[in-house]
Amino acid sequence: WEDDVSDLQSCPETIIRRYRVTDDCGNFIFVEQTITIEDTQIPVMEAAPADIAYQCLADVPVIADLGWTDNCDGAGLSVGAEVSDGATCPETITRTWTYTDACGNVSLAAVQTILIDDTQAPTGTAPVAVLVECVGDVPANDILLITDEADSCTVAPVVAFVGDVSDGLTCPETITRTYSITDDCGNATTIQQNITAI
Repeated sequence: WEDDVSDLQSCPETIIRRYRVTDDCGNFIFVEQTITIEDTQIPVMEAAPADIAYQCLADVPVIADLGWTDNCDGAGLSVGAEVSDGATCPETITRTWTYTDACGNVSLAAVQTILIDDTQAPTGTAPVAVLVECVGDVPANDILLITDEADSCTVAPVVAFVGDVSDGLTCPETITRTYSITDDCGNATTIQQNITAI
């Protein structure tokens, strides 16, 4: 072996390797070997986390790095990217990880799909029953009587008055007053207050 001379390129790099062949009298010749170095194999991504569904956006964990291996570059971690479809109830988030090696070979994408869909109705306690002397004494509806409305995802679910329904009787007459509690995804709970005019 005499020497190696690289063309200093990459992907591919060419090396000319020279050998000296010498006889017993010191006469010699050089012979050359051409060596081409070219990485054509794509990196391999670690499997993405399994597709999963969550009730609330706040439940979705922060995207993590994902491992890759490559025949020439070794191994490492890839920073993923996530894209939302911009919808709500449900919203779909797609997380994608890839790695590009030093020769520009791109791995197949590792993909995780996350579905966010709030299907749980809010909760709240109905106002206490009311007893009045006359129908004219029936109090006006008041959403502020519901003080413990709550939801697993919505910070402030909306309380609304739905309506009053009388049983049509007299002495006593019972009025069923209905309120609704609705979250941001339209899940609703109705609660009822009984008002009796004796």
